[in-house]
Amino acid sequence: MKSLDKKLRKGLLWSVIQVFIKRIFDLLVKLVLVNLLFPEDFGLVGIATAITSIIYVISEFGFKAALIQRKNKLLEDLHYQSVFWWSVFWSSTIFILVYFIGTPIAARFYDEPLLLKIIPILTAPILIEAVTIVYRTKMLRSLNFKTLAIINSIAAIITGFIAIIIALKGGGVWALVFYILIPFVISLPFYIVLIRWKPKLQFSIVSLKQLFQFGFFTFITSLILIISSNIDYLFIGKLISTKALGIYSLAFMLTVLISTQVTSMIDRVMFPFYSKIQGNLGIIRNYYLKSLRYYSLVLFPIMLVLFVLCTPIIKLFFGYKWIDAKTPIRLLVIAVMINLITHGCTIVFRSIGKPKLEMFILSSILILVTIPSVYVGSFYGINGVAAATIVPAICNLTVSLYFLKRELNITIADILTKMKPSIIAFGTTFLVVTPLFLFTPLNLIFLLIITIIVYSIILYYFFKQSIKFYMNKFLFSNK
Repeated sequence: MKSLDKKLRKGLLWSVIQVFIKRIFDLLVKLVLVNLLFPEDFGLVGIATAITSIIYVISEFGFKAALIQRKNKLLEDLHYQSVFWWSVFWSSTIFILVYFIGTPIAARFYDEPLLLKIIPILTAPILIEAVTIVYRTKMLRSLNFKTLAIINSIAAIITGFIAIIIALKGGGVWALVFYILIPFVISLPFYIVLIRWKPKLQFSIVSLKQLFQFGFFTFITSLILIISSNIDYLFIGKLISTKALGIYSLAFMLTVLISTQVTSMIDRVMFPFYSKIQGNLGIIRNYYLKSLRYYSLVLFPIMLVLFVLCTPIIKLFFGYKWIDAKTPIRLLVIAVMINLITHGCTIVFRSIGKPKLEMFILSSILILVTIPSVYVGSFYGINGVAAATIVPAICNLTVSLYFLKRELNITIADILTKMKPSIIAFGTTFLVVTPLFLFTPLNLIFLLIITIIVYSIILYYFFKQSIKFYMNKFLFSNK
């Protein structure tokens, strides 16, 4: 167990490094692009990515998760070989269908002829993902997050520079298109060279069926998740306008996307880790509660800054053409923070061999709550759509708490206890900074400094023993 715990810590460290580099660099690139491009450009690519992200999930079909979750003694090379050849065949078939059938339908539905070019280009990565599925899975199973972090960081940095050059040369919307495409191309040779595995002319329907029993439910769950994440884009693009979608995409990028990036750096480590200890629910329970503390420690201060100071942030960094994003930002922050309270519970259910439960929770909320709420909200503009995302967040919280209690004996009191430092720091800092923002002439820089100082003082109060311990360990260990 100690070796697994050490691997978990290393995995989290490298996952944090990767997300930190990618997030910071991505933010810098987006700062440049939003000042060079127009909301309509972001809206058009938003429609295309909403469609293609669903295609990515369909192409994977849940087999990567099935390979990760399968126990070592039951996993053979024939499983990898079968998944590889199935993925190549399936992804090629999907690409052909999208190119000749799906793309024309989407372009006509949204009345955007440029989608005829954008969607096929953004669908091409499914062919690369098919070739690398086994390589990526082997890295995840071995908890080799260091290599993954290096590959993804290199790809992010190179891609960012290329996208900025395209935008400066007047490439417009294509800067965003290639910013999405190029990382897949760059990472391909790294996976093939660094992982010692080669495809053979071997295929077994039996092996594929064994994985399909788990992978199918994971596939449906992933499909539901991706539809839930993009349903707002699809409705805004059709019922409002591409310009409105572009503005909404900025709000989404600063809230939901940042939240997803931060939680994913922990999630990508926790799923294979949970899968290795799936028989010990007590240990899983403890680690899950710890993960919630990590989520809140990182994301609560970010959400606080966005909620209170989004208006001066937009004016300073993005310009007045994006100012209408301020209300959606505040509403999406509320939805993000509600979702954080039970984030990752469905990953736990999946890792302990209950993908049906995960699928039931997410599908019920999508069909009964998310789609109707966002549809109704779209009649009230992007503010209505952003407000509508709060409704499924509340429903998800209620349902997740019920099943967490049933499966892992985790209550809302357990969760709030783990999150207590972040909650108190958030509330106190909010009460200090909000009046200063509303009733004083202090500029953004001073307000950010005050926010950091107040928040840090409160967290220090809760974690001073741990801080002193690590300071003594790393600073004075040689004395």
